[in-house]
Amino acid sequence: MSKYDIYLQENSRVLKNKLGITDEKELDIAESATVRANMSLLYESGFDDFSAKGMCELHRQLFSDVYDWAGEYRSINMLKREDFLAGKSVWYSNWDTIDRDLKAAWEKINAVDWQALNHQDFVMSVAHLFPAVWQVHPFREGNTRTTVMMIAFFAEKYGYYFDYELMAASAGYVRKAFVLCCFGEHSEYEHLEKILLDAIITEPIENIEDDSESSNSRSSKYEKYYTKDYTPTPHEYVEDSEE
Repeated sequence: MSKYDIYLQENSRVLKNKLGITDEKELDIAESATVRANMSLLYESGFDDFSAKGMCELHRQLFSDVYDWAGEYRSINMLKREDFLAGKSVWYSNWDTIDRDLKAAWEKINAVDWQALNHQDFVMSVAHLFPAVWQVHPFREGNTRTTVMMIAFFAEKYGYYFDYELMAASAGYVRKAFVLCCFGEHSEYEHLEKILLDAIITEPIENIEDDSESSNSRSSKYEKYYTKDYTPTPHEYVEDSEE
């Protein structure tokens, strides 16, 4: 394994990228715009490979315009300090167990008879099983967005609609919710269950937008998950001896 973060530009915290950007904030803006455009294209074409291989392909389609390593497992260990955990990090899979851990997470998901579940049970099962996919954190960057997109396509496969805009607008809440699901026997799923019940729905979103009462209700729904001034902290390289 490398003894340094091979994904960063020399003497910098900025990820190496195809856009030639050397400023961290500028890269965040450009990356977000590019990924959102690719998300729109994906929604038009569809996606249905719910597996470790599919996870890599989805990440590649989202991030290949920005990073050479899009769709490839990270080759370093890393952590991400969470403010609400007093600077501590969730444990992510070691770089050399990513494929094994990701396949195991998808095996559990694909073992469920999803067609047999009603709406609430479907959402609860998603909230309890998909955090294991997220916790592997297979890629150097873009894990949460890739996992959320996977959930969106998965829900749509089984006849539901997905409010991705709600999840995107609630990025801070969503990340915290995933983190809270990843503490083994001490995991807490309430936050993720709550927002997924609002995001995975039985009616097309466009059907409620013209109704003023429904529109106001939707605005209220967004506001309760909004995290003011949310700024994601960067992932950090971890040597084997630091684990």
